[in-house]
Amino acid sequence: MELSLLVVIDYQDLLGGMAGRYCQSTDRLRTKGSAMESASSSVGRPRTFDNRRVVEVAVESYWTDGVEAVSLNEICRRAGVSKPGLYREFGGEDGLMNAALGLYAETVLAPNLQKADGDRPLGDVLAAMIEFMVDVDRSGPAGCLLANMRQVPDRLGPATRKRVADLREEARSMYYSWVERAKEAGEVDANISTEVAVALIDLQLTNLLVQVALGEDPGLLSAQAKLSFAALTKVGSNA
Repeated sequence: MELSLLVVIDYQDLLGGMAGRYCQSTDRLRTKGSAMESASSSVGRPRTFDNRRVVEVAVESYWTDGVEAVSLNEICRRAGVSKPGLYREFGGEDGLMNAALGLYAETVLAPNLQKADGDRPLGDVLAAMIEFMVDVDRSGPAGCLLANMRQVPDRLGPATRKRVADLREEARSMYYSWVERAKEAGEVDANISTEVAVALIDLQLTNLLVQVALGEDPGLLSAQAKLSFAALTKVGSNA
């Protein structure tokens, strides 16, 4: 027992130094191991996918550049997401376009159609619509995402084509109510077919939006649109 104690005492400094070096080595290994584990965990853990931001980027891209001019790879680059991640979230390009058009309809189309609708003469409603559409200073890109998509049906998938058709039908239903109300108020000749009047409004407003997006002269487009509606009502007669 005494000999053992002596050995410990005699070699206390040596053992202490060895123990210190061992602890330092162990600490370095532990630190390195923790770092490797953290890095491995970080690589394996998926980043949070910001669905809303990706859809907003898609809306801006499709609306500004045109659906036919923007690839899915470019959307991924602008949104800072991977293509596999986008596919997991939306199922592909059709799902993303459908989501983008849905957000556009909710945040742009619906509010502006509600502003235009109301108990006002049809001439005033159409004049307000024309002036809004040719206003190059309004917020957002020129033209209309829905009108753009209607021009390139072959570029759309089935889900997006269906949404385009549904939104168009909603707009035409609103135009129908405008014309019927105008007939009751005597603003529109009762002999004019409501269906024909609706088709005229739909065609002219869509064409107006497409031409605005192409950079045509807003003043000329406004005058042409008002002239096209002259046979329906006296819209813009004082312009």
